[in-house]
Amino acid sequence: MNIKVTLYYHLKEKAGTGSLDIALPDRSTIRDLKNILESQHPALKTHLDNVMMVMDKKIVLDEDFLMDNAEVAFLTPVGGG
Repeated sequence: MNIKVTLYYHLKEKAGTGSLDIALPDRSTIRDLKNILESQHPALKTHLDNVMMVMDKKIVLDEDFLMDNAEVAFLTPVGGG
C-alpha cells in the first residue's frame, strides 16, 4: 500500500523534506510507518515518539492500521502559556 507522509516543523528539518511517499505491506500500522521513517531518516529517531499523528484528518495512535493511499501527518506538540 502507498502512504503519503507530511512532516512539519523540526521533523521536516531532521528528514530534509516535508513530504514523502512510502510503500508498506498491507495491514501495516502507524508504528510500522514510524519504524520505516526512522530507518530511512536516522535523524528522526526519538523525535517521532511524542508527536501527534493524523491520518486523513483524524488523530491516530501507533497501533492503528494504515489504509492504502492514506495521508499521514506528523505534528510536533504545541505548548501554550
